[in-house]
Amino acid sequence: WNTVIDHHTYATGGNSDTEHFFEADHIAEHLTGYTQESCNTYNMLKLTKHLFSWDPNPVYADYYENALYNHILGQQDPETGMISYFLPMLPGAHKVYSTPRQSFWCCVGTGFENHAKYGEGIYYHDNNALYVNLFIPSELNWKKKGIKVRQETKFPDEETISLFINTDAAVNMPLKLRYPSWSSKAEVKVNGKKISIRQKPGSYITIDRKWNKGDKIEVRFPMSVRTIAANDNPNKVAFAYGPLVLASPIGTEGMQSPAPYSNPALHNDYYTYQYNIPEGVNTTLKVGKDKPERALQPVAGEPLTFKVTQSGTLLKPISRIHRERYITYWDIEP
Repeated sequence: WNTVIDHHTYATGGNSDTEHFFEADHIAEHLTGYTQESCNTYNMLKLTKHLFSWDPNPVYADYYENALYNHILGQQDPETGMISYFLPMLPGAHKVYSTPRQSFWCCVGTGFENHAKYGEGIYYHDNNALYVNLFIPSELNWKKKGIKVRQETKFPDEETISLFINTDAAVNMPLKLRYPSWSSKAEVKVNGKKISIRQKPGSYITIDRKWNKGDKIEVRFPMSVRTIAANDNPNKVAFAYGPLVLASPIGTEGMQSPAPYSNPALHNDYYTYQYNIPEGVNTTLKVGKDKPERALQPVAGEPLTFKVTQSGTLLKPISRIHRERYITYWDIEP
């Protein structure tokens, strides 16, 4: 797990190039149209779930969120339900989706499983404590403990999460809220009263108390823009906002039918895509070397959308870009 995460993983949580691992710490050399096989991420999430069950280290939960929100969530075409084999990192490439009857790859089988498993990694428990790892609307019924927890949130479109307690009798229970490594200055209230937070990002905020029916926990994890550099090139970066990797949608110029869907008439049709950078689109951004994230400004009225002030380039979550080309990694210049 550590070898894959530290030396072979792209900003979006996936790994591999043309289904293979490459030499460690060569990310920038492998930004191709065939990166990040979906089955690989499926397996990494499965492994991560087991590791967290044995050792509740928040680093596992941080990775799980990263891969879930950036690779898995964007793997399925929302219009047709078809599944992509790869998540290409080559500037100007696009996702290639399966077809209902002729292109049914391994990543379609695991792909459909992926989208039936969003409830798996939200809550964990040991003999006493409840861990809240993911911020997904849901309801937990911990029968043995005699407690129900309902989570309401519009995360990641909003920074706030609310947890509601329902129990017939008071329950002593440490509640462990994951404090994401991408956040800072978190705020937590219990029944409207702000509590002091001593923990740092990349840990758990523990609230150990007797819980009663009707108790409410309100949490805010502020999000900000940051950069994620390729581990072999500090000048090759992706941008992220909170847990979300951002990419620039650049349209469909040069895409020929059946794109963005696969061509079953070709061998290994999941390899086929038309690569094209439209005229006038630049993959180099002139931004401040020390604080490149300062070059991005939020677009008013468009949640999770940003504009590069120098070029006007728009960025949005890669998981929300479908059926068109995009750019994820950029060359940056001061």
